[in-house]
Amino acid sequence: MVEIDTVQPGALFVAGGWVSWSLVLLAVALLYALGRLARRVRALRSELRGTQVRGGHLAEALAPLIADFPVEVGKEGTTTLFLGQPVDYVHFDPDEGVTFIEVKSGESGLSARQRRPRELVEAGRVRWQTYRVR
Repeated sequence: MVEIDTVQPGALFVAGGWVSWSLVLLAVALLYALGRLARRVRALRSELRGTQVRGGHLAEALAPLIADFPVEVGKEGTTTLFLGQPVDYVHFDPDEGVTFIEVKSGESGLSARQRRPRELVEAGRVRWQTYRVR
């Protein structure tokens, strides 16, 4: 057994130094691992957003086939056209008129680019124009 009075003063510093350096190396390793984990989380979030966007596009494409679509797509004399932007569909019905349809899935809402046409329609700022090519 070593007695306290026989331990050299420098020996405590060296032992303490090794402990300090070990803690520094451990902290660096943990920060490196945390950085890798943060990059992986960002990649997974990006992947999830891509999956949600693809799901939304699929919902837009299949929406007219769903029973509760807001217009009668198969009605005689009607036409439903897919635009995609700034609205998804325009439906022409000789009896009911023209309907603009925006398809949304999940928790998504209208973007500013999609709200503007809705506001113009609600304000009655819709017009007809014929363009003759010569």
